[in-house]
Amino acid sequence: MKIGIVNDVSMAVRILTKIVMELTHHKVIWCAYNGVEAIQKCAAETPDLILMDLLMPMMDGVTATQKIMQNTPCAILIVTSSLQKNLSMVYEAMGHGALDVVKTPSIDSMEAFFNGHDLIKKITT
Repeated sequence: MKIGIVNDVSMAVRILTKIVMELTHHKVIWCAYNGVEAIQKCAAETPDLILMDLLMPMMDGVTATQKIMQNTPCAILIVTSSLQKNLSMVYEAMGHGALDVVKTPSIDSMEAFFNGHDLIKKITT
């Protein structure tokens, strides 16, 4: 499965990339740091799945989801640091075609993932 990652936080991109790389038959084909970049990269190489953040500069994940679904539709999973705080944006993105939402995994000092199993489950099912 080809996966695109859209997140403006470099640590989150590294964590998401590391999780995807550990999955058999899955690979990250590109990373974007805002919605504008995601639309361009998706048009150049449409992935099977996009892991989309919501709060980003230049263009948020809701608008990027809407434009991607209009121009180069593909599966989009919202990955956000705060489900409760961003709930209205989650519903809006899902209204534009995002499939589901999961909390952004974090990593502790021992390199263990928190909430990584939730993301893996959503990617692989």
